[in-house]
Amino acid sequence: MIKQTFYNLPEQKRQRVINAVIDEFADTENDKVSINRIVQKANISRGSFYQYFDDKLDLVEVLIKSYIDMGIDDIRRAVATSNGDIFYTFECMFDEIAAFSNDERHKKVLKDLISNVRANNTLVSDYIIKRYKGIESLVDITDEFSRKDFRFKSDEDMTLLQQILISVLKNEIYNYYVFDTDLEESKARYLRKLYIIKQGALK
Repeated sequence: MIKQTFYNLPEQKRQRVINAVIDEFADTENDKVSINRIVQKANISRGSFYQYFDDKLDLVEVLIKSYIDMGIDDIRRAVATSNGDIFYTFECMFDEIAAFSNDERHKKVLKDLISNVRANNTLVSDYIIKRYKGIESLVDITDEFSRKDFRFKSDEDMTLLQQILISVLKNEIYNYYVFDTDLEESKARYLRKLYIIKQGALK
């Protein structure tokens, strides 16, 4: 588990460690990630590393949380500016995640992370099996979505709708990063899926 001491670090130092982790995963196959190289790049001691993290699985969590944190403010702004439109928000989520591909370093890390989610016996799959609670637990914005004009309004139904949209989002992001599908083609297919779901959800 990532320890509280990591979150208590000054912002600049914490970001230096995060950047070192991103660089290591960008330069190395995830099962060959080296703690020694990370502590050198981050300019911290190996002892400090273990004050922040338990093991390499924590590094996968650092990556996932960092990418979510990079986009969460924009996603929350999308919720606010659209008056809680869940479908517009999920359109923005696709744009935010796809935009990371503009940076080769982020593109490589995300491609490796995403492709290994469905693999077996990798550092990423090990993390997913043992610790990952899902993007739902990290981006829990269900209560901020408007229920106006929906056929259903219960908490359970809204949670199920969000889970369906997350599944559709993850599938199209997987296709985009792992199979290198054209961005416009991926987005058009994704928007078509959102439209179909929207037609069934609204009055």
